[in-house]
Amino acid sequence: MKGYRLWVIAGLAFFTNGTSLLGIGQGSVGALARAIEVNHSIAHNIERANTLGLMAGNPPVKVAVDFLGPFEVDCSALGMCQVLA
Repeated sequence: MKGYRLWVIAGLAFFTNGTSLLGIGQGSVGALARAIEVNHSIAHNIERANTLGLMAGNPPVKVAVDFLGPFEVDCSALGMCQVLA
């Protein structure tokens, strides 16, 4: 049973790095780590671009909705358009 653990560890090492050992570097663990890093960098840059778009110099985008918000009054329903204008 002592050799069994060694073979399991060697098998796992070959499984994770076998493609790079065989000369096919695109499937290695290093390539996977680079792909994860690039995806994280892309997500970070998208988040940064969205944040810069929402800075104080730019007005917020007005979204058309079917209902009134808590601070909006439909003056025609109240009959007070002249008073509120």
